[in-house]
Order: sequence, then C-alpha cells, then structure tokens
Amino acid sequence: MEKHKEIIHSSFWQLLSVYVIFIVAIAFGYMHKYSLHFNILALIIAFLGVYSIKKEYIHDLFEDKNLIPKKLHVLIFILSILLIISFRTIPYIKNGTDIPIGYDAGLYNYIIEHGFQNMDLWIRTGVEPGFLYFMTFLNSILNIPSNFLLIHVFILFNVLLGVSIYFFSKEYFNDDVAILSILIYSISTIQFEVFTYLYYKNIIALSLLLFSFYFLKKQNYIAFTILGILIGITHRPTFYIFGWSFLAYTLFNSFKKYKFQTKITLINVASGIIILSISLLFYLGKFKPAIINLISPVLTSFVDTGTAPGTFVTFLTYQFSILFYLPLSLLGLFLLIKEKKFSIFFFFTIITGIIVYFKFFFFNRYIIFLDISLILLAAYGLYFLLKSKKNLAFIFMILLLSSGLILTFNTAINTKNIISNEVFDSISNIKLPNPSSSYIISISSQFSPFLQGYTGSSINDRVSYQIIAPGMFDYDVLKTEERWNIFWEDLNASEIQDNYKNSEIYLFTPNGIDTSENICYTEHLKNLYKWSC
Repeated sequence: MEKHKEIIHSSFWQLLSVYVIFIVAIAFGYMHKYSLHFNILALIIAFLGVYSIKKEYIHDLFEDKNLIPKKLHVLIFILSILLIISFRTIPYIKNGTDIPIGYDAGLYNYIIEHGFQNMDLWIRTGVEPGFLYFMTFLNSILNIPSNFLLIHVFILFNVLLGVSIYFFSKEYFNDDVAILSILIYSISTIQFEVFTYLYYKNIIALSLLLFSFYFLKKQNYIAFTILGILIGITHRPTFYIFGWSFLAYTLFNSFKKYKFQTKITLINVASGIIILSISLLFYLGKFKPAIINLISPVLTSFVDTGTAPGTFVTFLTYQFSILFYLPLSLLGLFLLIKEKKFSIFFFFTIITGIIVYFKFFFFNRYIIFLDISLILLAAYGLYFLLKSKKNLAFIFMILLLSSGLILTFNTAINTKNIISNEVFDSISNIKLPNPSSSYIISISSQFSPFLQGYTGSSINDRVSYQIIAPGMFDYDVLKTEERWNIFWEDLNASEIQDNYKNSEIYLFTPNGIDTSENICYTEHLKNLYKWSC
C-alpha cells in the first residue's frame, strides 16, 4: 500500500513537471496552446495530486503559522494591485486614445448621461435600477465625467474585485491562500478579457457577491442582507447565481443536526426573503420589463440549452486560456470535496460549472463567475503544494505565474479599440438641426453603441439622438433579419421613412456612399448621409 502511494506521489510531481514545461513553451511561443489536450492532462495531475497531499497538511489549513512571511505578503499584495492597474492601463497608453475599451462603451456612456432622464425602453429592460441610480449620482450629482467613470473608475472597480477576492479567501481559507488568490487574479487573462468587454455591472456585482459571502461566514447577517439587495439591484445574472448558491447552501445545512443549526437556518431563510422582497420592489413600475423579459429566455434555456449564450469567450477558448492554473484549480476542487468543505463557495462553484457546461441561460457570461471560483481554487491547490514540497512547488509556481503574466501582457498590448479615433471623432462631431425629429441608421452593429452613446458628445449639449440599429434600442422598425438584409443590399430607407413621417433620416457609414448611384442620399457630414427621397 505504501509503495502504491509512493508511486502516485512520484507520478504526480513528474507529470506536473512535464505540464509546467509545456506551459512555459506555450508562453514563449514555442508551442500552440491548442496542440494538446492539456485539460485532460490537468485532470490526471489533479487526481494524482489529491492522493499525494498528506492529511496533516490539510488539517492544519487554519493554523497560525503562515508559509509566506508578512513582509513578502505585503509586497505581493502591492504587486498584485499594481499588476491589475498596469494591465488595464496598457491598451490606453499603447493606442494613445481616451476612447473607453469595449463594445459596451457607448451603451454605458448613454446610460450615464441620458438614461435617467430619457428612461428608454431598452434602458428599463436591460439596465438595473441600482446601477442606473448609482451612475447618475456619480455623474450628475458629484459631477464626475462619464469618460472618467468608464476608464479610471472602472479600473478601480477591477481593483476592488481583487480586494474582495483577497478578503474572501482570507476568511474562507487563510492568509496564504488569500495572497495567492489576488496574485493569480491580477494576471488572469480571462479577467483581463472581462475588462476589455467593459462589463461594468458584472465587476461591481461580483465584488458585492464575494463581500456578501465574506459577511455570511462571519455571521454578520445585516451586512450580508444589505449586500444581497445591492447585488439584486445592480446585476440580475449575478443575483441569479447568488440566489441559487444561497438556497443550495441553506438547504444543505438545514439537514445538519447540531446545536443552533435550526436558528441559523431560520435566519438564512429570513435574510433570503428580505433580500428578494426588497430587490423586487426596485423593479416595480418602470423597471418591470427588466424582470418580465427575462422569464422566457431563462425558462427556455432549461429546455433548449445553448439558446442564450451571452457575449463572451466560448468554453473551448476558456479551457485553453487558464492552462497555467487549471491543474491547481482542479486539485483545489478535489481537496474541497475530499475534506467535505461544503461552504457557500462550494455550491457557487458547482452551480456556475453546471450552467457553463450544460449551456443554460447566459452560459458564456457565467464563465466569468466560474473563473473567479477556479482562481480561488487554484490558490487553494497551490497552497498545499507549497506545504508538501516547498522548494519544488515554489519553482513551479514562479514558472506557471510567469507564463500567465506573459500571456496576459501579450493580450494587453494587442488589445485595440472597437473603432478608430477617426470614426469616433466623426460620431462625436455629429450635430443635427432637429435632433428630436432626426433618426440615424447604423450601417453596422460595430458602430451602433457608439452612435447611441457618443453622437454629438463633443458639442457638450447632452443631446441624445434616436439610433436605428438591428435588434437594438427603441427604433428598430425593420425588426427582422430578412428585412435588414434587403436594406443592406440597396440602402433604400423608404420603409423607415414611411414609419417616421415628417422626420429626417440619416445613414452613418464610414465606408462612404456613391451619391451618383444612390441619388436619394446626400452627404451631410463626414460619414453621415441624409435620405432625401
């Protein structure tokens, strides 16, 4: 028996050594990340690893003695914060622009500057009231410019997510796991990708979620309840996973038979009811569509999986983007299961994993949540490797983290804006004589959010324009893909003009229009053509 354990132990470290060499080769471009099934190798390594970790290392997880000295702990924390900020600053410095990164930049700019005043249907359907009120307060009351909110304040919220990861890990694991967690987060390519998509609400809500779990562990139910409500009014997908995780955790623990468990279960149920009730109050009236319009796609996703992916990287891409910590994450998960540490974090991980793997509602977007879990689990797995063979594990840690650092740096320097400075300038300089009776057709979805959010922004008159774009906003009169395809073939805007009589119709296209062939169009401004038939 001892001989078999020794073989497993030896095989684990040998395979991990091979894996580390492969990852370093990928980081330096000597090997393509899709060339081998590294996910299978990572799974084998994790299986071997869980049987190689000695029980005494697991049982002393919460002992006072730390592996990482306090001074080094502080230095790593500072380094992690600097890395988070630096990676997210690189695209702006390299591209020499102050246009916010991400497709959603225009949407958020409109939400901040015009959402509260106009209350468009797409705002009331897709934007949570808490986020709208918060951004309006920062912009209108505190006079923080929208561009500053979308660049600098958003970077600070990315830092806040890192800090929430640190305190969460500190409470659920220990100081060493906490510092390793924020370090891995700081160089996570996937979390940097979240930044490039400008998922503002997602980042804020994830921070709130981790802090809520932190206070739940401390049995501070008032703070937990307040944070739960804030999640509910800030980001519905986060609230969705928060609710399922808390429900599963409460039900699981209700079956435990020890003193005060009934009391704790009742407190959990009461907190859940209060959180749900107060959160729903914010969606009454104007924001009712935000709830009603979600019912059908959520229910449909359970029957017809894969129908509502959400915009983010695919699961296949994700698997190959986390290679430098994937075996550590799997090892951490197996150790949690082996030691039966079924906290709310465990249920959060399992539920997000099920949503992503089985392609339920918003499955691609829930990769963001799953990745946070795997980062925490990777730190947990790495901690035990350091306990087992400190020197060798430390070398592996440096090599793996350096590989992740290189990959994320390469991603950062290659990150570009969705549109060029020239196109952005032409959008921001649009000023129409009758904005209330003027409609601008977007030639491509690439430009639609920017037209909605930045048209006329250089004029600084806070005027919003009606944008006609396929499947977006409130003025899509063509509605179907077939009718839009017909329009794109000949650019005949007569049907749109018929729907908006006595209005001026414009077409925005950086590709230009040959007005000698399209005689119904005349150039009004750069990239903007007026329909005159």
